[in-house]
Amino acid sequence: MNGFTKTGFYELIYKNERFSFLQYIRKDVICDVCYITLKNVITGETMTFDKSEVRGLKIAVEEANAS
Repeated sequence: MNGFTKTGFYELIYKNERFSFLQYIRKDVICDVCYITLKNVITGETMTFDKSEVRGLKIAVEEANAS
């Protein structure tokens, strides 16, 4: 998870729940536990995730409208 960029959006699966429209804020290591903080750009909610519980993370791809 070192490939974060300041631009772009992410999709994340955490404890079998999917989160979308996330923007990277920061990564912290506290007492040997790595935490990832992301912000939902739609709701404005900021969320911190324990990296060991993340089951999937990808950059969201915008699909162009072909019509």
